[in-house]
Amino acid sequence: MNYYIKHIEYYLPNKIIDNDFLFIESGIDKSFTESKVGIKERRIAENDERPSEMAFKAANELIQKHRINKEDIDLILLCTQNPDYRLPTTACLVQDLLGVKKSCISFDINLGCSGFVYSLPIAGNFIKTGMINNALVIMVDQYSKIIDYKDKNTAAIFGDAASAALLSACDDGFGVIDSNFGTDGSGAKNLILYNSGIVQDSEKSNYLFMDGREIFKFSVQVIPASINELLEKNNLELNDIKHVVFHQANQYMLKELQKRMKLTNEQMIIDMEMIGNTVSSTIPIALKNLISNGSLEKGELILLSGFGVGLSWGNVLYKYI
Repeated sequence: MNYYIKHIEYYLPNKIIDNDFLFIESGIDKSFTESKVGIKERRIAENDERPSEMAFKAANELIQKHRINKEDIDLILLCTQNPDYRLPTTACLVQDLLGVKKSCISFDINLGCSGFVYSLPIAGNFIKTGMINNALVIMVDQYSKIIDYKDKNTAAIFGDAASAALLSACDDGFGVIDSNFGTDGSGAKNLILYNSGIVQDSEKSNYLFMDGREIFKFSVQVIPASINELLEKNNLELNDIKHVVFHQANQYMLKELQKRMKLTNEQMIIDMEMIGNTVSSTIPIALKNLISNGSLEKGELILLSGFGVGLSWGNVLYKYI
């Protein structure tokens, strides 16, 4: 027995911040943002819109659209770095909002840009061992609540979103074939939200801090090597992969990864222009759009690669079913 992504849906808030707003607010050059960063608009949660509400909307869309019996959902894994509360977990709130059975396992994990690829084997192994049949994997982040829109390092990049994926059992040889992961906590200071936990420092800002140069260097050095390790382990080469779905950090970084790994335009997926970097939801949103466009056929291999805050990274080799 193995596990696969049976369905994906996502939710985007209605409010839009475009590049004209950013130019007025902080003088960010519109042409640079669109040509280099690759983002024209980003969706932003309303001031009173909770992460749990966004998570509910994504998950409920999946349940309603695909006629999922809530009694069949055995696990809710919710990944966020912007929870409603430090406690209780947002997954517990979403279980109640959805009306899922009380015997459902529900818990949060705190990861950002690598969250979806980490979540797949965490939830999937419950299925693989036969402990459960179906897992609901939810990503939700509201970076708009922690960004200073006068900070040119972060204001143009991030958008808010939620996504929901249903994992179910499948035959061996399909779905998640293999994965690898890594962590470098020495780089934690390069993408951090000070004063967001127990540790308080009055000299630090309460807004998100990002050293874009260091994050870029980390990504283009670590990710190609880790992908090659996963491929070698499975006796594969990059030309065996139909599509590579990276975390949609920004267009400049993705183009550099494409160049260094010699990926074709068909293999390379860039899907952030109208929504921005939605953190943990970038990969499931891009994957959902790829499936909806009819770009995948049964048996084709794709590679999912997440990287960022932590610093953490992970790759999943996936055979489409």
